[in-house]
Amino acid sequence: MTTTRDDARTGRDDAPLVPQAVPDRLESLLRAVRAERDGADELTAARRHARRLGGHWHGDHATFGFWVPELVRRGIGAERVTLELVDVPDVDLAVPEQTVAVRVAHVPVTLDGEYAWAAVAGVLPGRRERLGSLYQLVYRATGPDGRERRHTAADPLAASLPFGGLGPAELYDADSLHAGRGDAAYYAELAASLEDGRVPPPTNVLQLHVPSATSGGTLADLAERFRALGDALRAGTDPADLPAHLQLLDGYDALQPLPLEPTIEYELGPRFVHRVDDGPEEAEEQTWRLARPDVTNWGYDILLHGSAATNPRLLRTGRPDELVDLAVALHTLPRPMRLVLDVVYGHTDNQALGVLDPRWFRGPNMYGQDVNQQHPVVRACVLEMQRRKVDHGADGVRVDGAQDFTTWDEVQRVVAHDDDFLELMAGVPQQVCGVDYLPWFVFEDGRPWPREDWPVASTYRAVVDRQPHAFQWGPITFAHNTPALQGFWQERWWRVEQILTTGSHWVSGCANHDTVRRGTQIPLEAAVNTALGDSMPRILAEAYDNPAAWLLTYAAFPGVPMDFLNATARAPWGFVRNTDDRYGVKVVAEEGLFAWWQLDEERWQRLDAFPRLRARGVRDLESLRRVLAALAISVEAAGDDLVDAAARMTLLQEQLDVDVSGVGALKAFARDYMDDVEALCDVDASLPVADPVRLAFARRVRGLRLRRPWLRDDLTDADSWGREESQGALVVHVHRQGPDGERVLLVANLAGTDAEVVPLAPDHVGQTGTAGWEVALTSPGLVVADAAQPVVLRDGAGVVLTRAG
Repeated sequence: MTTTRDDARTGRDDAPLVPQAVPDRLESLLRAVRAERDGADELTAARRHARRLGGHWHGDHATFGFWVPELVRRGIGAERVTLELVDVPDVDLAVPEQTVAVRVAHVPVTLDGEYAWAAVAGVLPGRRERLGSLYQLVYRATGPDGRERRHTAADPLAASLPFGGLGPAELYDADSLHAGRGDAAYYAELAASLEDGRVPPPTNVLQLHVPSATSGGTLADLAERFRALGDALRAGTDPADLPAHLQLLDGYDALQPLPLEPTIEYELGPRFVHRVDDGPEEAEEQTWRLARPDVTNWGYDILLHGSAATNPRLLRTGRPDELVDLAVALHTLPRPMRLVLDVVYGHTDNQALGVLDPRWFRGPNMYGQDVNQQHPVVRACVLEMQRRKVDHGADGVRVDGAQDFTTWDEVQRVVAHDDDFLELMAGVPQQVCGVDYLPWFVFEDGRPWPREDWPVASTYRAVVDRQPHAFQWGPITFAHNTPALQGFWQERWWRVEQILTTGSHWVSGCANHDTVRRGTQIPLEAAVNTALGDSMPRILAEAYDNPAAWLLTYAAFPGVPMDFLNATARAPWGFVRNTDDRYGVKVVAEEGLFAWWQLDEERWQRLDAFPRLRARGVRDLESLRRVLAALAISVEAAGDDLVDAAARMTLLQEQLDVDVSGVGALKAFARDYMDDVEALCDVDASLPVADPVRLAFARRVRGLRLRRPWLRDDLTDADSWGREESQGALVVHVHRQGPDGERVLLVANLAGTDAEVVPLAPDHVGQTGTAGWEVALTSPGLVVADAAQPVVLRDGAGVVLTRAG
């Protein structure tokens, strides 16, 4: 079932809700909680408690649990603490903004050590068709000035945050998420395929950013697109005849969206949900303004708080059921796809300091704050957040920045990586449709990151060596590679050889959310591979959507290939974030080269391009570049001092066509710029000019891999590889043999000038000879009539030949 816009209205004609405590249910809860601590160590007890934290619906009542060490620290007793419950009788979650009358009730809680518990009847659980009761813990505390003030404690393990991470949680009926889900047959088949209880790795992965993957920009839109793909394939449509927006999705085994957790919000007023009347603080009848979050963010700037919930910015209906709908759409394709969730638990933005207790943090880092995963309750809560999120129906987990989890080694007296915690993450059991399983796990771990030499010093194997089932992002995927640079492949040939021989548990591929972003940061004076194109945008697009690199990754590399949707669609991509009022100007300054690497006159002249900046007075592309160049100079000189940066921009104002004088104008420009950039990254907007030949080629490359799962294994003594360099060209060949004797031969020119090559040269085929080989794939524009005769391979061209066993 798909919820429509009309379904999102939750008006009710029933009598007002009257929340009330249920003493016997509370007593049962407290007995169970106390029993969980008997004889248990801190972490074990905390993990048991964590399953009970948050709001849970039990059919006729709800229980609520909070970890509130701040109350103990401040000496606040239960008499000053209540559970605030908010009933919103009439609301349309599809409306961007509305003012509504709400009813507020307060129920007493019981404090048990650092925990607060309540059992309540007369509340409404949220479901697909309605908004449930909103809740938060409220307490009163005396400040340094002697005045008593109202404070709130949020629920970090909330199942739903319909108005953003800084708003109250929604009581949600978790069982309703799975009622009648349409992928039960998928889970029955999965149960039979589990290896030691764990989901096996996929053949390949598609990574995408939900807001730019479709014009609608929500999980509902994405699920609809995959249902359309399934309908077309079931109807017998030849994949070659699929429209471009479906061809981009076909031929994958797994989908990995960028993080779906609630992200940071605008720091400068107002919050997306706030009271707008002047009545008493505890009034039963209040008026609230409710707004759907409209923040622009790529997903990695998180609060950690609410990570079990789904970012409401990604929900067309405001209902977390949309994530389940996506999983079902993937699982019910003719060739089912797996859902891999990207989680960010090692660091948070500084905004989290205003939401979570200080015990959640270890201290500042380059992103904001390090998460204090060594604290047993924090450790337990993070693992529980992960369990609840994956239980929506995900098959795998990708852990962002696994090297961020560190601890103090008392024996060695050094900061050490917390591999025990990474092992706990990979061991969290899931259950969907009655099937117990462990997800496929991928770790992004580049230790000794952030040491200056980490791209070359890292083995990218620290987690895999300890957890043999796990995968890591490999050296070309993770090392912020920039294949647009001259000599890129020559310099990294040693990494290519590592992948060939030891890459069976690596995720490989040049393009992902971070590498393409790094490509837009290449200095303008850098030496780039001009054979890739005649303009900066074309060079960048060809570098990350390169036929020779595709063939190397899919026909030769072991492990699991991964593609990034924007790169394959040749849609723009960069760092998108409009939510930081303090550092937003600095971020735009640091990311300003986007206007050179991703913009040309063709993109600028699109009627829908940069409407906010045009309204602000930016007349043309050169005007935009002048502003960004001036901003880069000003911010570099001023550092984090925004007032100083604004003063420097004022001095340059006469050279610019747009008014950016003053801190306020700079902040407004930065926000509009990022909003326009995100809109430009819309994949659908780039498809009208997409090359159908390239799209078809990429789909055929994926198909070659899907039919040969044995390519995931490392190369053996029966395989061979090599390279030839001549006048700047880098011709590589890889010869692989499958378990049934089938052979696959890749010959490709990765960089430089044209090269004349005999694909079936003796050095390429060894003792197999030239008989029996067939051309399986050629890069667009390349014709190979006789692979035993010379052919000219241009930069990025290649051929794959196969021979039956």
